[in-house]
Amino acid sequence: MSFAPFVGSLALASVLAACGPTAQTSDKKNTNLASLTATDTSPDSSGLITPRGERTKGDSKAGWASVDADAMIAIASFADAYLGYVQTARTTRQSTAALVAMATTAGAVPWSDAKQAKAGELLYWQDATNGSLAFLKVGTASADEGLAVLLASHDSALIRLTPNPIYERSGLALFDTSIMGTLHLESWLHTPLALSLYKAPATANDVAVDVILGDDANEPVFTIPDLLPHLSRKVQRTKLVDSPERLDVVAGFTAKALRTTLKRNGITEDALSGLEATLVPAGIATYVGVDKALIAGANHASRAVPFAAMHALLAAEPTKSTLVIFMGRDAQFYAGAGPEAHIANLLPKAVEALAQGADALRFRRILAQTQVLMFDHTGGVRNQGVVLGTRRDDSSPSAFRRAIQLFADHKVGTQLLQTAGWSEAREIASLDIDTIALGLPISGAGMPYELLSTYDLFQARQACLAWVSQ
Repeated sequence: MSFAPFVGSLALASVLAACGPTAQTSDKKNTNLASLTATDTSPDSSGLITPRGERTKGDSKAGWASVDADAMIAIASFADAYLGYVQTARTTRQSTAALVAMATTAGAVPWSDAKQAKAGELLYWQDATNGSLAFLKVGTASADEGLAVLLASHDSALIRLTPNPIYERSGLALFDTSIMGTLHLESWLHTPLALSLYKAPATANDVAVDVILGDDANEPVFTIPDLLPHLSRKVQRTKLVDSPERLDVVAGFTAKALRTTLKRNGITEDALSGLEATLVPAGIATYVGVDKALIAGANHASRAVPFAAMHALLAAEPTKSTLVIFMGRDAQFYAGAGPEAHIANLLPKAVEALAQGADALRFRRILAQTQVLMFDHTGGVRNQGVVLGTRRDDSSPSAFRRAIQLFADHKVGTQLLQTAGWSEAREIASLDIDTIALGLPISGAGMPYELLSTYDLFQARQACLAWVSQ
């Protein structure tokens, strides 16, 4: 598997210096602090049509209003690099491999507990069981000044096959499936799907399985019907999908033909139960619209921020040491694998690498100077930049004000959104660490093809760069 499309994009650092406006939103009113007078829609030097114009109700173009030609080139280049990543990182495992490849290409080395980290070093740690990752970039300042921590998930909701999934009913061969996470179930009906199958070699003589059926233009695809053939139409008269159990996949006309196809790819029915078998939308992520201002693809919510954060980390020359954590598979579903557990496990590991032998008192002092930027699903308005959730963080008022000022100083397109209710950021704050919740506006979360603004994507990169450059 090649990661060249986005590993090579690290050279973009020289052009990624664009800026964006700061906006403020609330539940009742959206207020943009940038000028909305620009109405130019002429192509810029990159050949794209600049999506400028007066703000329209429900879909603000405020973020684009102050974007000049140089910024457009930077946004377009970064979006191209992101497409290369998201087209490859279809699953958490593939995302893990891609992020590690980006880091090692930039000189990252495995994280050794026995080694004192040196200024300028980039270390990485990987959990082979669930794909969680941590990267530590050592700054020039003492560990006593605290760390800048960035936390995001690169796990995603998914449809996977159950053990012994093949069965026949009403003249069709079907795959029995289960769902992990939250999906917009109805939107997955009649969507062309591909089946990703993976198994790591168990021994030196074993052969790895890594195939995707239905992704090539010449291959047949799989799909979920809106009404399974054995159900009465009355069952789903008012609701197309009333249970995740209804999302079984049409895989062929007969089970015999299905087993033959699997065997042709080196997979027996018995072996199928031991594979990582995941259904993903067939086809790749792509631009939407003639101005290329939107990207349609699966799992933006768990791919955009990790890619932006990794780019920022590799480009930054931080004063404070920076710890970036990407939570892997199952982190959002099981107790003991969430944000609080990742921070509790990895932050002491980072402190030990920076200040070996630090006693409990020194550790507490370092913790008191540490701040966490956690990406959360906060909503927000498209094309106005990243979202600061004023009620989803759990930090001191002064820390929140410093975060706002930091993004303003770096000209990050930012919107403030009043939110209520429980947040995972508050779990981290229970460790007495100031935690700021940041979000990215994504349309159609949980659907096979989510929509992400290229402007918002770039502002996520700028926000991460501002945070890790402290």
